Amino acid sequence: MKPSALTCIASLFICAHVGAQEAKAPPPPPPLWSGKAEVSFVSTSGNSDTQTLGAAAEVEYQPGLWSGKAKLDFIKSEANGTTNARSLAGLLRGARKLVGRLEAYAQGNYLKNTFAGIERRLSGEAGLAYDLLPPGAHALKAQTGLGYTSEHRLAASDRSFASAAAGLLYKWTFSKTADVSNEMNYTQDLRESRDWRFGNTAAVSAGLTTIFSLKLSWALTKANDPPPGFKKTDTITKAALVARF
Repeated sequence: MKPSALTCIASLFICAHVGAQEAKAPPPPPPLWSGKAEVSFVSTSGNSDTQTLGAAAEVEYQPGLWSGKAKLDFIKSEANGTTNARSLAGLLRGARKLVGRLEAYAQGNYLKNTFAGIERRLSGEAGLAYDLLPPGAHALKAQTGLGYTSEHRLAASDRSFASAAAGLLYKWTFSKTADVSNEMNYTQDLRESRDWRFGNTAAVSAGLTTIFSLKLSWALTKANDPPPGFKKTDTITKAALVARF
């Protein structure tokens, strides 16, 4: 075999080897700042059967080992010019990587949900979260923690209690512009066994442009011991226009 042929074969082998290494290269780190804002049409059932408008925003900061997140979600229902009910939910979370896929987190939550008889709920929680899957198209995170909740109810006695919480978050990014996600959470009142809460939110997003996307979501919340006169289960269905930045 001529030297020129050997050179060509060696070059092809090196290129193939380098290409394989590049294909296996880990995904790039997330941007330092990211966020999104959305407006939506909302249909509710359960404690309320209405159609209304909603708005939400989310900002994330990931400088390295530390990360932070802030979320806000607002829903308002009106009929004949009168506000029937409103919901305002907020979250502030900070986390730090400990080792491998394990991280410690602390978060605070605020909720006002007159749809379900909650005038105001303040809660704090701290615990551990673990990425069950390595970085890739599929992400699955489990978390558990302890916290404290203070809840003011409409036409009912207020409640304050220590709580235990667990959650599971899944996301499948199957293209640059589309993803599917599901988030489950469970909270148990450590003083009253029958007082537990469960939530599940499923969503699918598809990009319209590099900035805008369409998101469809369905959320279920259940309070096993709701305020008197209110049902245990509520659902929210959203069709939202989302802007990412």
